[in-house]
Amino acid sequence: MKYETSRLLLEALSTGGAEAIVAREPVGRSWAPDYPTTGDVRVAAFALAGNGAFATEAMPWGLYVIVEKSSGLSVGGIGFKGSPDERGEVEIGYGVCASFQGRGVASEAVLAMCDIARRGARVVIAETERANIASQRVLEKCGFRTDDEEDELIRWRKVVDPPAP
Repeated sequence: MKYETSRLLLEALSTGGAEAIVAREPVGRSWAPDYPTTGDVRVAAFALAGNGAFATEAMPWGLYVIVEKSSGLSVGGIGFKGSPDERGEVEIGYGVCASFQGRGVASEAVLAMCDIARRGARVVIAETERANIASQRVLEKCGFRTDDEEDELIRWRKVVDPPAP
């Protein structure tokens, strides 16, 4: 599965892609010099261990690689942490390598995930560490509002409208 925005391509992470990330070998891919991050490796290993989903057209609730279209470089990862729950809530997580931060990449990718979420979720949620001001700004720019705070975590939520009939 692929999802395209003006500057980005979100490509569903495959088993082979996850294996390449864990091995830190860009088999047939172009990567930013500081990609994958430690977080990307951890998430890919988690998925390979059967603890994360690989997204498909029929089941988009999985993990994606963020690719900058103009350069063709993989620059980060984003994904759903599961399928929507009984309340229609689905959680996302994301990260962009340092060399591409501050360029709006995370905001554009988060908005794309909110669009994908409309396929079956009512609310998108996310968490940030209290000290991660940049990630908080991304969520604010994308229309998320704080929902709860606990110790060092802030929970965010955004109601997403279903697609028009």
